[in-house]
Amino acid sequence: MPRLELARAHLLHRLPLKGVVAFSWLGLGCFVHATWQDDIGYTQLASELGASMPTGAGIILLQTEADSGASPPDYLPQAGGPGSFSGTSINTGKTFYPESGLGEYRSHAFTVSSYLYANDMGVARGVTEVHFYTANDFLSRVYNGVTPTIFPGRVQNHSWVGTTNDATTDALLLRRFDYMLNRDGCIAAVPLNNNSGAMPALMGNNYHALTAGVLSGVHSQGGTNTDGSGRMKPDLVVNEGETSYASPIIAGCAAVLLQTATASGNASAQKPQVIKAQLLAGASKKNLPQWRRTADAKPYDDVFGAGELNLRNAHYIQQGGQFTFSTSVERPSRGWDFASTTTGVSGRRYFFSIPVGRYARTFSTALTWHRSFSLPSYSPTLANLTLRLYAAAGFATVGGAISTSGSSVDNVEHLFLYNLPSGQYVIEVTSDTSNISYGLAWDAQLGDGPLLAPSFSGEQIQLDAVNLDPQATYTIESSPDLADPWTTEHTFRTADGTPAFMHSWQPSSQPAAPHFFRMRWTPVR
Repeated sequence: MPRLELARAHLLHRLPLKGVVAFSWLGLGCFVHATWQDDIGYTQLASELGASMPTGAGIILLQTEADSGASPPDYLPQAGGPGSFSGTSINTGKTFYPESGLGEYRSHAFTVSSYLYANDMGVARGVTEVHFYTANDFLSRVYNGVTPTIFPGRVQNHSWVGTTNDATTDALLLRRFDYMLNRDGCIAAVPLNNNSGAMPALMGNNYHALTAGVLSGVHSQGGTNTDGSGRMKPDLVVNEGETSYASPIIAGCAAVLLQTATASGNASAQKPQVIKAQLLAGASKKNLPQWRRTADAKPYDDVFGAGELNLRNAHYIQQGGQFTFSTSVERPSRGWDFASTTTGVSGRRYFFSIPVGRYARTFSTALTWHRSFSLPSYSPTLANLTLRLYAAAGFATVGGAISTSGSSVDNVEHLFLYNLPSGQYVIEVTSDTSNISYGLAWDAQLGDGPLLAPSFSGEQIQLDAVNLDPQATYTIESSPDLADPWTTEHTFRTADGTPAFMHSWQPSSQPAAPHFFRMRWTPVR
């Protein structure tokens, strides 16, 4: 196998993998903070659920680490091995399995553990069994043999990036990695690099894992460049300074969802396509008013993917329940499904309604599926699925699609809209191939639509518009008596300046007599 170079700002070491391999971890120290817990909805969810808060209990984890090349390798959150040993300090009560043999402490591995499963702040702090591999050893077991090793654990985290400097080998590693995740029903999280340059080949160019970026947008950009170029990454962003630590937060959330899915006894709830769809549909745009899809062929924002990880949203989508497609029965406004495609023109349809007098302040849906492989060559095949939202009435579509996500290269589709008015809608999944298993999740969060309210500063009136779609255009009009014609006073779209969900405006002069004001916009239906 050619030389494998896993690099970031600096190269750490080279190791044999039927050749020579070099890896780089992505974090620079052990400093951690807790604000991300609020941003991902963890704090609020824990407050709401109390003692019932899932912790990843019963889920086995796998963590890989790029060591420095020392002997024995430094790839563990605390020194130990070669057999299993007990965690100490923030990892008391956990059993560690050093699968790559006797190992030394590495601060980066310790910090990853802090975010992933540590007792003090880990998302999946209820986890008690963790298996460790050096990055080189893990990739050796993925690459060698007719098929990859069957690894312990159902949730994996790989906080490193790199390349073999051979495109064919990089692509084969990614294909075998995806094959393993699909075969074993595993969920994995991997990071992008910590700069806005091109993506390293490994492992962010995967199809089946969740690829992590950071809320600041300081991560690899430009889309995939290995084993299928032009696909959109990251999948999710986290309010962390390093992608290396965003990744275990995502993995921890997957472990939490997998715990509740396992407890439900529903095998479909445990499918990686479903867990991924729930996390993507639950992604928040609250801290990302600039988030937007620029074309139907693009499922994500170019920089922020599906948006900011939000465990609370994903949890309630999961708890909303599984609902199969139907052409005659409405489904709740929040839920998920695991089903198979048809090539029929109407595909699979999921009808739901927004109650009269209400809006869906936000509507989000995500569709995920896996590619398949022909062995022993690992030649891949990817079906082309499309996700659409229509207005409906009486279980029939009304007009053209309100929104479409139809990438021909990605294996995810995502729709996100603000302020859906009351009425019936339908989510439609179509495909060019039958019998492709997919995970679908959706969430229409009910609330008020755009509102206009007055405020005063002394004698000066100010109008405050809230609950806005940053990409929509709004017009404030006035009338002295509520009779037509109304006078246009101010037209604005916050995305034309600094995107925001609210906007304030003051008349250039105060009305001499009582006036009425209203705000107009064009709703999606």
